[in-house]
Amino acid sequence: MPAIFSERDKGELYERMIAEGCRLVRERGIRRLRVEDVTRAVGIAKGTFYSFFPSKEQFIYAMMTEGRQDLMDLLMRLHDERGALGRDEMREWLQAMWRSERNVYRIVTLEDYEWLMAHLEPEASFDPAKDMQVMGAIAELLEDVRPDCDWRVFANLQKTLALALLGRENLHPDALERTVDALIEAMLDEVFGKWHQRSLDIT
Repeated sequence: MPAIFSERDKGELYERMIAEGCRLVRERGIRRLRVEDVTRAVGIAKGTFYSFFPSKEQFIYAMMTEGRQDLMDLLMRLHDERGALGRDEMREWLQAMWRSERNVYRIVTLEDYEWLMAHLEPEASFDPAKDMQVMGAIAELLEDVRPDCDWRVFANLQKTLALALLGRENLHPDALERTVDALIEAMLDEVFGKWHQRSLDIT
């Protein structure tokens, strides 16, 4: 990368490329996206693009994962503001994750996703071991987690929601957002227990 770019410039350029990539994928799909489309939209040379991302596939993978840190930052802000996080804060966080217009699972199709996974290196895949590391970090911030919570179930529900969004053309569109909410509530039930059961336990 040319030395004239400051660290701030690099960060801003990275964000612009990700934002334009999301827009272009929404318009054209993954397989029809070209590096030239991104560089033209952002106003940079192809060489600059490749100094950030070694391939189109790695660029799209970055689009799929770049929001993770933002979401963890949001979770930490909620924790700093409110202390240990309960069901309401966890719901707020999950809705921020799954309702975001930049959530790539809302943009790409199942066919595009399968194509991408076939073209990525194995270390770039979404494996269960990484899921559990993330779940462990989240669990430390929560209160009133039920003793028999199975974070593997939580992770599977997350993946189920991702697959539902990827295959959204096969779902009832007018019920999609309620489906998202239902899966989020299922995740919360796994972590905190069902509301009606908790009421019975309290009484």
